[in-house]
Amino acid sequence: MSVCIESKKGLIALPSLLFSLVLVSFVSAQTPIFKGEITDEHLNCIQTPVKAVEGVTKKQGCVLYWAHFAQPRSKYVLYDGATRTTYQLDDQNWVQPYVGEKVQITGTLNVATKTIHITGVKRL
Repeated sequence: MSVCIESKKGLIALPSLLFSLVLVSFVSAQTPIFKGEITDEHLNCIQTPVKAVEGVTKKQGCVLYWAHFAQPRSKYVLYDGATRTTYQLDDQNWVQPYVGEKVQITGTLNVATKTIHITGVKRL
């Protein structure tokens, strides 16, 4: 049995409307998750030993060096070592507190530019 409701554009079948709402809720709840390490875009700080100025030996210091002091400055990226994939990040300020750390980022991926639109970050 199908119940119909009337709208300005005519009759709408209620079961179809409910199915659409459930489908939209399910799809929006499936936000992709990306795991990796926040590092510099040239992956200088993934190497062992890290590639930075003399005296900088820790990843966090290395990434901060390339992002703030080296010329040209490097952007932060998410590097997934398991797949050897680098993702650009749309909001550099959001990931600043996680420099050199392994994180989980939720967001949407622009496949063409390999850029993640960040909606959340947490440490692993």
